[in-house]
Parts: sequence; structure tokens; C-alpha cells
Amino acid sequence: MQHFPIFLAMADTRVLLSGGGAAALAKLRLLMKTPARIEVYALDAAPEIHTWARQDRLTVVPRPLQAEDLSGATLVYAADEDGARDARTALLAREAGVLVNVVDNLDASAFITPAMVDRAPVTVAIGTEGAAPVLARRIKAVLEEQLPLATGPLAVAAAGFRDRAELLPHGRPRRAFWAEWFDRAGPQAHAAGLDLDAALSGLLAAHLDGAGLRSRVTLAWTGSADPDLLVMKTRRALDTADVVVHDADIAPEILELARREADFLTLHPTATIPPLPHLLAQRAANARHVLYLSSQPCSEGLATAIRAAGPDVTLIPGLPGEPTIQRQEHA
Repeated sequence: MQHFPIFLAMADTRVLLSGGGAAALAKLRLLMKTPARIEVYALDAAPEIHTWARQDRLTVVPRPLQAEDLSGATLVYAADEDGARDARTALLAREAGVLVNVVDNLDASAFITPAMVDRAPVTVAIGTEGAAPVLARRIKAVLEEQLPLATGPLAVAAAGFRDRAELLPHGRPRRAFWAEWFDRAGPQAHAAGLDLDAALSGLLAAHLDGAGLRSRVTLAWTGSADPDLLVMKTRRALDTADVVVHDADIAPEILELARREADFLTLHPTATIPPLPHLLAQRAANARHVLYLSSQPCSEGLATAIRAAGPDVTLIPGLPGEPTIQRQEHA
């Protein structure tokens, strides 16, 4: 990892940008999403930049960047799209000890600006160290689809409610509360136009009454060692399960997707264990979420036996390792 990813605090910072053309516009659209004080040094800045200056979103200085301008700056962008001028800006920044990014010049840059998915205050940064920008854009597109626009408002509401949520015991009860907020209750409240703080209060009351503390068993299967062939519900279950019980032939690449703090139990064919429904129900005691990940389809009979022992059960279909698709061609 040649570039270490960090999130830089931008409040009360100065960011300087040399340039006024297309490259400058692209960087400024990102920078203006932050509270930084932005100064653009350009003799001939694009009309959009002057419009933003009239809106007090940045300051335009109609001359080249000078050494004395860098005192107190946090970041510098060299975006003149001219090799000599960008090299001069980078030299000034290095001499002043200020981090510099030279647009489209990885070797001359002290930092890079990654592709971003903006759901503020949730921000996802994607970097390939300049090796594959097209891949970064593809990853960004996938994440944009997975993170709805409601993600930001739900996170803002959660941040304001965090102190009140501490009425729940630390650990599993609190984790279950937040999981339900982001997975189900929050998106539903946002889609219905409800007051999010009131929705959080109602959800907290339900969890304090024990409604969110049910023992759960999820039954899932996969016939492949390829994590990309897992259905999305199984991936989410791996991310939330407290206990992962799995057949011995489940690939390590699949198990790597599980929550780091989860407990794991491997079922070897020769091992002596209680009947599987009893084992899973026992592991789900005390309101834990158990995921059983099998290499074969799970039966409805197994689900029924577990329910009879008490826990709630979710049965997730899977995909075989090499699905055969029969195609009929019609003349």
C-alpha cells in the first residue's frame, strides 16, 4: 500500500488551487463540499469559478501562486494543466512543507484524491494508486447503487440519537438496535417522510421492552468457493451474525466475509455433535444471531425443527457452484 488512506479534517483549513480550467473545475466541485477556505490562483479562471466566488464559496486571486501564499495552507492543488507551471507549484508547496497534488501526475503528488461516494456524513473513498482509475469508477458505481440517498440522513439522525441509545446494554443489544435502524426501520421511516428522531425513539422503546432481543437462526448455503456467487442476503448475514456454524468444506474466502468478532464452529463429518436443530438453537440462546452456512441446500424441515426450539428462523436460498442454464432456441 503505497498511499495510506486518511480522512482529513477540513474545518478552519486553507486549500490553495493553482489553475482555472477544466482540471481546476473538477477538483473544486469536490473541495466545495467541505468547509475549507478555498483560494484559486488563476489569471484567466473559468466563468463557473467566478460565479462560485460571487457566491462566497471560494476566493479568486487573479495572479500566479507565490511562495508567501502558502503560509498556513493545508493542501495545494497544481491544476494548471501545464507541465512547467504545475512543476513550479509543486516545488513551492514542497519548499513550504505543504502537501501537494499535481493533477494527473501521480509521481509528482504527495497525496491523491480518490473516487468518492458521498452520503455525508458517510463517505466512501476508493483508490487504486493510479493503477486503474476505470476500475475505481466501476467500484464507485456499484457502491452508489448499494448506498441509497437516505444513508446520509439516517446517519445524521443516528449521530444525534447515540447518547440516548446508550440506555441499551453495550454489545449485542445495542448492535441489534442499530442494525435494525439502518437495515429496516430507518429506511422505512425515511421513505414514509416520518420524523427520524421520533422513529428512533419508538424503535428504542421497542428494544428496551425486549422486542429487538429475539434469538435468531439464519440458514443459508452456497455450492461455490467464490464469494461473488453468494446471494446478497447471505453476505449480510455473514456481516451481522454473532455465531457462524459452517460445514467443513465452506471455503475460507467465504468465511473471511464474516464479522471479525463472530464465533466460529466448524462441522466436520466425523464429529460427534448434538442434532443440528438443537445445536443451532443452543448457540442462539441469549438473543444471539446464528448463521448456519451449509454446502448443500437447507431443508424446510430443519427450519421447522429450530423454530420449535424457540428461535426465529430465516431460510435463504443459495446458488450451486456451476449453475447449468438450459437455453431453448426458437427458430
